[in-house]
Amino acid sequence: MGESYSLFTNHREAVFLRRPNRFLIIAAPPEEGAGGEVLVCHCPNPGRLMEFAFPGTRLILEKRDEENLKAKTAWTAAGLYHRNTVVPLFASRANGAAEKLILKEIIPGLTEIHPEYTLGPSRFDFLCLDNKKRKHLVEVKACSLIEYQSAMFPDAPSGRALKHLEELAELSSQGYCCHILFVITHSKPRVFIPNLHTDPEFAAALSRCGHAVLPFADASAGDGPVAIHAALIRCDSQGRAKLVSPAIPVDLSHGKLADSNSGNYLILLELPREQAIEIGALGTIAFKSGWYVYTGSARKNLSQRVNRHLRHHYKQKHWHLDYLTPQAGKIKALPIMSYRNLECGLARDLEKIGGLGIPGFGSSDCRCDSHLFYFTDPPMENRDFVDLILRYRHRDALKRDQGNL
Repeated sequence: MGESYSLFTNHREAVFLRRPNRFLIIAAPPEEGAGGEVLVCHCPNPGRLMEFAFPGTRLILEKRDEENLKAKTAWTAAGLYHRNTVVPLFASRANGAAEKLILKEIIPGLTEIHPEYTLGPSRFDFLCLDNKKRKHLVEVKACSLIEYQSAMFPDAPSGRALKHLEELAELSSQGYCCHILFVITHSKPRVFIPNLHTDPEFAAALSRCGHAVLPFADASAGDGPVAIHAALIRCDSQGRAKLVSPAIPVDLSHGKLADSNSGNYLILLELPREQAIEIGALGTIAFKSGWYVYTGSARKNLSQRVNRHLRHHYKQKHWHLDYLTPQAGKIKALPIMSYRNLECGLARDLEKIGGLGIPGFGSSDCRCDSHLFYFTDPPMENRDFVDLILRYRHRDALKRDQGNL
């Protein structure tokens, strides 16, 4: 049967309604839905979880400790069902799975494990000793973002992860064997890749400071001092996790792309009311209330371009989008680091999933009819739209030298 570790207890199940912030999930009993009892749940995973956050997603709830007087909610969203697998949401409990199931597989001759080891001003998840008295510092990161057979971490910028990596790189010169272990929590990934789309600084640093213990295909292992591991566990509906593989291949070959600050982006804007807006040489255009998605590219300074588009006001208008953003309510950016210009491919795919193009908008330098598309409802609540983002980030954007889309 194999050794197992309990990540959570399944006290009841519910369905996802909405997530008002990183730490709360609003749910309901499966039989009642949105019109019935409301269950306010703590979310133990601070990531964006955009691939899961759809109304109706089935949740597994764990009752919170009644003795914890600081708890403001009675329930914790301990896990969820995604494509016939269980996804545990307790990021912090990945440490327990690592201690019980994985560390002995990745550190030969392991003899001692000391959790939460303090060294100077820093604390690391584990100090391990082997039978040759070597000291191993291990940091554990839970990875729940797995799409198109690629696991990625983080799914939100993580200054803490970057700090740990830089500290481990420094300590490796002081005689410590340093490791980062990514615990992949579901599905069947072929490879682990640092998420350069969401946190390019961390992705570049991991490629620079790390070496893959098991490199992916013909990708370079890297020559940094920190050993990078990825392991896969699988969890059942009762919270019991088992080790599937202690060694998922790691691809650190996209570090230069992460450093390049180049690629593509989508800008999501909400217009709260119908209005006529003058768009430079295009003239006055009547815009319906609802959501608009703009696709663009930047061969350099991608982050600066995106930040400019997120501003509501400009001293000088340059792009068609500059005329639209001052009228927007909500604005959100989705960068896609890429080797190729995918702008026109994104435009075609936005139209395929139901976006209505605004003729001539943003497409004066290509043959596309439009690079701005109208959606009546929030795109981030549209499964087809979210899948489009994940497909480009996990697959299409990381293909090299195959021409523009």
